[in-house]
Amino acid sequence: MRKILILILCTVAALAGKAQNTGGFTEAELDSILNDTTFKHLSEVEVKAIRPLVKAEIDRLAYDVQSDGDAKTSTVLEMLRKVPLVTVDAEDNIRVKGATNFKIYKNGHPDPSISSNPKEVLKAIPASMIKRIEVITEPGAKYDAEGVGAILNIVLNDNTAVKGVTGTVSAGIDDTGSPNASAYVTTQVGRWVTSVNYGMHHRNRSGNKSHGMREQNYTDGHQLAMNSESESRVNVHYGNIESSFEADSLNLLTLSFGGYYYHYTGDTDQWWRATDAAGSPMYSYTEHSHMPLNSYYNFNGRFDYEHKTRTKGEALTLSYMLSTSRNRSASQTVYLDKVDMPVDYPGTYNRGKEKFWEHTLQLDWTRPFAKYNTIETGLKYIYRSNGSNTRFAYDSEGIDPIVTLFDHLTQVGSAYASYTYRKGKWSARAGLRYEWSHLSGKYPDGKGKNFHTNLSDWVPSASINYQITMMQSLKLAFATRISRPGINYLNPAVIETPTSMTYGNSHLNSARNYSLSLTYMFISPKVTFNIVPGCSFSNNGITQVQSRVDGIDHTTYVNTLSSRNVNLNGYVQWQVVDGTSLMFNGNVGYNHLRSSDLNLTNKYWDSFFYTQLTQKLPWKLRLTANVGEWTGGGDGLYSKGTTSWFYGFGLQRSFLKEDRLTVRLNAQRPFSGRYSTWQSDFTQGDYTGFARQSYRSRSFGISVSYRFGSLRTQVKKTSATIDNNDVVGGSSAGGGGQQGGQGGQPQR
Repeated sequence: MRKILILILCTVAALAGKAQNTGGFTEAELDSILNDTTFKHLSEVEVKAIRPLVKAEIDRLAYDVQSDGDAKTSTVLEMLRKVPLVTVDAEDNIRVKGATNFKIYKNGHPDPSISSNPKEVLKAIPASMIKRIEVITEPGAKYDAEGVGAILNIVLNDNTAVKGVTGTVSAGIDDTGSPNASAYVTTQVGRWVTSVNYGMHHRNRSGNKSHGMREQNYTDGHQLAMNSESESRVNVHYGNIESSFEADSLNLLTLSFGGYYYHYTGDTDQWWRATDAAGSPMYSYTEHSHMPLNSYYNFNGRFDYEHKTRTKGEALTLSYMLSTSRNRSASQTVYLDKVDMPVDYPGTYNRGKEKFWEHTLQLDWTRPFAKYNTIETGLKYIYRSNGSNTRFAYDSEGIDPIVTLFDHLTQVGSAYASYTYRKGKWSARAGLRYEWSHLSGKYPDGKGKNFHTNLSDWVPSASINYQITMMQSLKLAFATRISRPGINYLNPAVIETPTSMTYGNSHLNSARNYSLSLTYMFISPKVTFNIVPGCSFSNNGITQVQSRVDGIDHTTYVNTLSSRNVNLNGYVQWQVVDGTSLMFNGNVGYNHLRSSDLNLTNKYWDSFFYTQLTQKLPWKLRLTANVGEWTGGGDGLYSKGTTSWFYGFGLQRSFLKEDRLTVRLNAQRPFSGRYSTWQSDFTQGDYTGFARQSYRSRSFGISVSYRFGSLRTQVKKTSATIDNNDVVGGSSAGGGGQQGGQGGQPQR
C-alpha cells in the first residue's frame, strides 16, 4: 500500500513539475515525506445522507418503500398511510386524492386478488417485499378511460438475480383473538423465476360487533326510528403465483394465476318503531336477520409476452387475461314482537348469486425516436359477461318466491396513441384514446324487455412538467375519465323489507368526468414537500335516488348527477434530526352536487389528514405515534357526514442477524372507549334525520415476522400489460375503488 501511494505521489509531482519546469520529487524525497512525524492520519470518516423517499415523474409519484426503515416490520397498508395523495382512515378504507374511484395494480397490471378487498389483503402483505408504491396521478391515453382518476401501483422487489430461495413469513393476533398470517417465497431455477404468496385473515364475532341507530323524519310528520346490534365472523384467503422466463435479453414471458376468497356469516337484531305527527305510536316490531351464507371469490390468469428490439426503449407487448368471480348471498329474516305491523307475513328470505366472466386481449407498442421523443400506441378488446339470479320469498304459506334473472354483456374496443417529449428541464405528454362500447341486457325468463346501446367516446389527456431546479418541479395536467355501471347498479331485482325497496336501473349509461391539477414538488435531503391543487367536474354522473311511495322508501340509481369539485392535497416528510422523522399527509375539498331532474343540491366540505412521528430509541427500539382526522363531507345528494378522529402507537424491535426476526406491538385508540361512532345526517329529500353507527375501534395486537434466504431477484414484468378500470357498482376484473368490491354508494 505504501509503495502504491509513493507511485501516485511521484506521478502527480512529475506531471506538476513538467507543467512548471520544476522536475518534481524523487522517490527518496517522497519516502521522507511519508515518514515525517507531522504526517497526520485521519480517523475513519462516516458520511451520512438522507435519501429522499418520494420521487416525482411526469405521470406519477413514487414512494421508496425499501428506503423507509419501517418497511422491515410494517404491512403494505401501514406504509400506504405515508404515501403522498393516499389516505387511510380509521376503518382502513383507502382513498387516493380524496376519492375512492381508483384502481390497485401490482407490478403495473390490475390484481383482482388485491382489488376485491384491499384493506384486508394489504394489511396481511409484509412491506419488506415491496420496492416502491406509485401513485399514477395522470394515467394518460395508454390506460383505459374508464372509471379511475388515479392508479395505485404496488411494485415488488426486483434486485440482482442470485440463485436460491428467499421468503417472509409473518403472523399476528389482536386482543379479540382474531389472527392473521401470510407467507411469501421466491425461487429461481435456471431462467425461470417464480414467486408464491398466500395470506389469511380471520375476524371473529367479538371483534366484529357494532351498534346502530337511525331516525327518519318525513314531511307529513311521520317518524321512523331504529336501533340495531350486529355481530359477524369473516374469513379471508388470498394467494398468487407468478413466473417469468427470460429466453434472452430481448424476449420475456410472464405467467400468473391468483385468487381471493372470503366467507361471511352474521346476525343482526333491529328494533323498529313508527309514530305519527302527534307522536302517537303507529306500529313497532323486532327484526332478526341471520346471514348463513355470504361468499365471494375471484380467480384470474394472465399471460404477457414482451419483445424488445435493438433500439433502446422499443418494446412490443401482447397480453391476455381471463378473470371470473362469483358472489353468493343468503339471508333469512323473522319479525317478532309485532304491534300493528304494516305487513302480514312473518318474515322474508333472500338468496342471490352473481357470476362474472371477462376476457381481455391487448397489444402495446412503445418506441423512442429522435433522442427526446417517445410514442406509445395500442389496441384493446374486452368481453365482459355478468349474470344474476335473485330469489325473494315471503315466509308465508302459499306464496311462491319471486325470481329475477338478468344477464348483462359489455364489449369494449379501444385504440390509443400517446406522445412524450423530454429535453432538459421540460417534459410533456399528450394522448388521445377512442373507445367504442356495446352494452346489452337480457331477461332469460322473459319477464323484462331486452335492451342494448352503443357508446362512442373520444378521451383526450395532456400534461407538462418543468424541473425548476434539481429539487423543485411543477406539473400541469388535464384528464378525461368515463365510468360504466356494474351489475350491482343495473340489476333490477327488488330487495324488500316492511319499510323499504331497493333495486337497480338496467338503463344506466356511462358517465364522464374531467379534471385539471397543478403539482408542485420540493425534494431535499431533509424535507420532501408536495402540494396539489385541482378541480374536476361531471355532468352525467351516476347517483342514488331516494323517494317515498305509498309509505315505502324506494332506492335506485340514475344518470342525473352534476358534480363540481375543488380540492387541495398536501404532503410533508421531514427528517427533524437523526433518528426522528415527522410525516403529514392530507387533503381538503369542496363539493357541489346537483340534479336538475330531482331538484336537489348538496354542498359540503370534506377533509382528511394523517400525521406520524417516528423515533429511534435505545436498544434498537423504534416508536411510532400517529393521529388522524376524517370529515366525511357528504354521501351523494342527500346526506352529510360528521368528523371522526383516530390515533395509535407502535413499538417494535428486531432480533437475530440482519434483523431477520421482528416483533411489533401496536395499539389503536388505547385511551379511548372501546367503540367509535360515525354519523351521517340526511339533510334533504322525502325525509331528514340521521344514521349513526358505533364500531369497535380500540384494539391491541402483536405481530411477528421472519425473513429467510438470500435471493435478491423478483419475477420480471413486461413493460406493458392489461389494465381494466371501468366499473362502478359491480364486478370487474381490475377490481374497484369500492372497498370490498361490493358496490356501495356512487362515486363522487
